[in-house]
Amino acid sequence: MMFTACWTSYMCRLQMPILVVPMIKGVASNGTAGICRSEVSRVRRAISWLDPGAYLEDYILSERIEAAEAAVNPKMHNIRVRRDDTSTRPPGLQLFNGLPFDWTPDIRGQLIAAYSYGNVPGNFIGGLMTIKWGAKNAILWTSIVAAAVSLMSPVFAQIHWSILLISRIVIGITGGVTFPACHNLVARWSPPSEKARFVWSLLGGTFGTILTYPMVAGIAESMTWESGWYIPSLLMFVWIFFWAILTYDSPEEHPGITDEEKEYILSSQAGTVTSKKPSLKDTPIKAIFTSIPFISLVCCHFGNLFLLFFYQNSMMLYLTKALGFELTKGGIAAGLPWACRMLFGFFFSWAGDTLQQREMFPITVIRKGATVFSHLVPGIFLILVGYVGCRFILANIFLVLALGFNGAASISNLSNNQDLSPNFAGFMYGIMNTIGCTSGIIISPMVEEIAGKYGNPIDRWQTLFWIGSAVCIFCMIIFLFGGSGNIQSWNEIPKTGDDAEGGRK
Repeated sequence: MMFTACWTSYMCRLQMPILVVPMIKGVASNGTAGICRSEVSRVRRAISWLDPGAYLEDYILSERIEAAEAAVNPKMHNIRVRRDDTSTRPPGLQLFNGLPFDWTPDIRGQLIAAYSYGNVPGNFIGGLMTIKWGAKNAILWTSIVAAAVSLMSPVFAQIHWSILLISRIVIGITGGVTFPACHNLVARWSPPSEKARFVWSLLGGTFGTILTYPMVAGIAESMTWESGWYIPSLLMFVWIFFWAILTYDSPEEHPGITDEEKEYILSSQAGTVTSKKPSLKDTPIKAIFTSIPFISLVCCHFGNLFLLFFYQNSMMLYLTKALGFELTKGGIAAGLPWACRMLFGFFFSWAGDTLQQREMFPITVIRKGATVFSHLVPGIFLILVGYVGCRFILANIFLVLALGFNGAASISNLSNNQDLSPNFAGFMYGIMNTIGCTSGIIISPMVEEIAGKYGNPIDRWQTLFWIGSAVCIFCMIIFLFGGSGNIQSWNEIPKTGDDAEGGRK
């Protein structure tokens, strides 16, 4: 259920970065628009016999196909021109007309970034909600709000783009609650020796990305972009029903768990996780905020989320605007790196638990060593992407490997809060994500400023890939110096008078 909670959360998160492509008229390219959209016929004649992939490129790069068709058969090309290039929206409310809005690249960037405007405080709110009402209820009620607001998004868009932006902030707040709540569930349900595989379930968000990109892009292209909002939102209401009846906050509360399983979980957690739910008063806020290992972890987590938001918020623009992919094919290509991340994440989670069970390395060494794969290797591949130009097959291989190796985050920054303090893991993750998700606010306007307003030329995307790589690697270096895998002294919850009396009895 944690896997599916993260899945549906990412589905709501990613609708906007995908649907801005058909929702908003494209910016006319100019002389700086890069080499992927030029010299179609010459390239086909000159290299098709040398490069077997040339015909595959022509299949995927829609603008090359359309340019060639325009030269051979202008009438057929005119039939294929999309409504978003020629049509103007009529006045009044239109629920399924599929026509785009004439919004600027700056508005597009703000709409994509709006989720992060809400997600930043949402993570902190999520940590508090989990402490006060429990993880199940925190996710349940925020998911209801997210599904309802997402369902109404096409209507909000037609009222004014600013209303749509506000709705995305609301969805960002609700999405921020999911991961701190899930980390609380991991702490309550996972035996220490199996924790990495429990954390892997949070890569359900990655699976949601794999599914959402081609699904929403396919719906928008085959139906209307409005349907790309409606259908996922209705599916989320179905999921909410199952979450309400199947999920429980802890083994002690679950009515169907066997005594053997409950005893196994609780006995394995003895000494690290208390049966008492910590209150906000019990939370050592000052000790957490002044802890060097935790501050280093926050930096490491920021680098990880910078990479993830870079993919989520900009890859559809890079694939469709810079490389020229059609929307559906671009959605499939954008989903491939996330599939690789989930697959690699499972391997790294298994490897991390195995190393921990066999006590082959100290847990601190495992966490720091994992950042080489989760941060350094992706940073190197990002740099390489910027220098392969329009060789889309090679570019996508590097994009897939960059995010694939980031699956090692399941045993680096995504698990380390559980090491430092299982009792306050959810609250700590809320803080980590609050700070880390500020990257989502930064990235979309940055992409539009550096590349978007110039027509997304390849050379300007090189600059963006360098920035993404530098942030990711620098944050890893901070963690290598200050991080730790040892449980912290402030993990202990102060005993109340009743608890102390019970202990004496």
